[in-house]
Amino acid sequence: MLTTNLNLFWADLLISELVRCGVDAFHGSSGARSAPLALALANQTAIQPVIHFDERASAFHALGHARATGRPAVWFTTSGSAVANGWPAVVEAHQDGVPLILLTADRPPEWRDTRANQTIEQTGIFGSCTRWSVDLPCPDTRIPAAFVLTTVDQAVARAQNGFGGPVHINGMFREPLGGEAEPFDATTYLAPLAQWIDSGQPFTRIGHGPVRPAVDDVLPVIERVRSAQRGVIVAGRLPQTADQQAVMRWATELDWPVWPDILSGARLGANDPRVCPHIDLLLLTPDAGPAPDVIIHLGGPLVSKRVQTYIDRSDAWYVVIRPHPHRQDYAHRVNYALQCAPTAWLEAWRDATANQTQPVGLGWGAAWKSAHDAARRICAAHAADAAAWDEAVIAATLSRRLPPTYALFLGNSMPVRDMDQYGVADGAATPVMANRGASGIDGTVSTASGWAAGLQRPVAVVLGDLAFLHDLNALHYVRRSGVPLLVCVINNNGGGIFSFLPMRDEASFETFFGTPHGYTAQQAAAMFDLPYTAARSAGQLETALQAATAQPASGIIECFTERSANYEAHRELQERIGAAVREASA
Repeated sequence: MLTTNLNLFWADLLISELVRCGVDAFHGSSGARSAPLALALANQTAIQPVIHFDERASAFHALGHARATGRPAVWFTTSGSAVANGWPAVVEAHQDGVPLILLTADRPPEWRDTRANQTIEQTGIFGSCTRWSVDLPCPDTRIPAAFVLTTVDQAVARAQNGFGGPVHINGMFREPLGGEAEPFDATTYLAPLAQWIDSGQPFTRIGHGPVRPAVDDVLPVIERVRSAQRGVIVAGRLPQTADQQAVMRWATELDWPVWPDILSGARLGANDPRVCPHIDLLLLTPDAGPAPDVIIHLGGPLVSKRVQTYIDRSDAWYVVIRPHPHRQDYAHRVNYALQCAPTAWLEAWRDATANQTQPVGLGWGAAWKSAHDAARRICAAHAADAAAWDEAVIAATLSRRLPPTYALFLGNSMPVRDMDQYGVADGAATPVMANRGASGIDGTVSTASGWAAGLQRPVAVVLGDLAFLHDLNALHYVRRSGVPLLVCVINNNGGGIFSFLPMRDEASFETFFGTPHGYTAQQAAAMFDLPYTAARSAGQLETALQAATAQPASGIIECFTERSANYEAHRELQERIGAAVREASA
């Protein structure tokens, strides 16, 4: 068996074993040192690698794809600073447990620490943000080929076992790298792999399953639930649909109210009377209803600081059930923590209570209902006011008018917060995602485009102007996307979130925080040949949404707002909501 050279042979082993392990998403950028990887990928007819000229964008695109599927996606790149450009996406994947395989090409060991061109210290470059890392030696026939295969098997398992995350395979290559001929006869070298070649399966199959709590782990919760007078379920970030459904099934069995995060799957399209969609606004008046005595939080952290602060300051017995082993308790308030996914929790709960009378909800959530209805009416009236135009109106309009065929990706800073507070509950039950692991504004469009590709579903990504400028190169993905990607840019000419913080009164505010730039998305849309529409009212936004979502194509809608006016509109709206809630609670 002749191949071009040993480098390409090892690269073929790497890629083939990844494919055998079920990995079918490869995202990366071109480079000379990574030529063996690129050529090996080109030899794989069953996959279609997605190539981008910007390493940071391609890393976030891989992140988005892995978010959508829950399976590892590969980000591959060449040596040097190209590797460092993946750092922001790796941090996000680490924080939020997203399975990424970082396949980086490197220069040979004798070039390290010599000031050789494009040679940096790539081993350990991602620090504590990887679940596992390995520094592959340069291809060498003295090393068994099975070593390459078992390394891949280990990497895939580490990326998705338990609380998944990034793993790093750093592979060194000596020249010749690409098309240079240095024929290598692999017949003898491959002989020990005959069974692997014929099987079509991974060399080593590594099993993994969900962490399921033991009966003794469930008993403390059973005891508290049975004695609860005012129990509430808090639905945190739940990326998996099965976990979202499990939380709602358990809430139905207990007949407890649900306080949903925007990323819980229970916030938009909420048609269950137990769900309290506007809980953030309701807690503008903390005594809008009786205080809970048991709070069970399932899933990741909350977007709403107000809801989390209310929990932290309450006297309730506070349980956190999350799918990872890490401390999720920045206020050091949690009374009982348990590692498992909500699906595994529900199974364990049912097994532990199979021969017991199920606890019956006391209907105490009804005490909050009138206050919640008052908050909802104020929000609805504000969104229906033809003269109103601010970012709360934009959130309400998008959540009400986005078709059920679409999914929604939210940028950080204000868009995710506004949708959490002001998104309507009577629109479509739209899947919602955001990069809330590290909550950065970088890579938003790239991640959304990868998410859309993984979902194979149209996606609307809503983000601020600064986040849009951070990720302009991602419009290359938008232009080439196989599914429609609608980019909704909220342009308030700077950092709108800072207007809500105390520094807004500082004389240096505009220079250091407001950071006005004067750009619009129209020029970017023209550069990437994307349809563009500007909106300066709710009516214009509705018209633009209807037109854009009726076409099987991507495009940009830019909503222009003014930072100071938006801050004042939010302040006045929340004052009206607070007054209405206090009156309803009296």
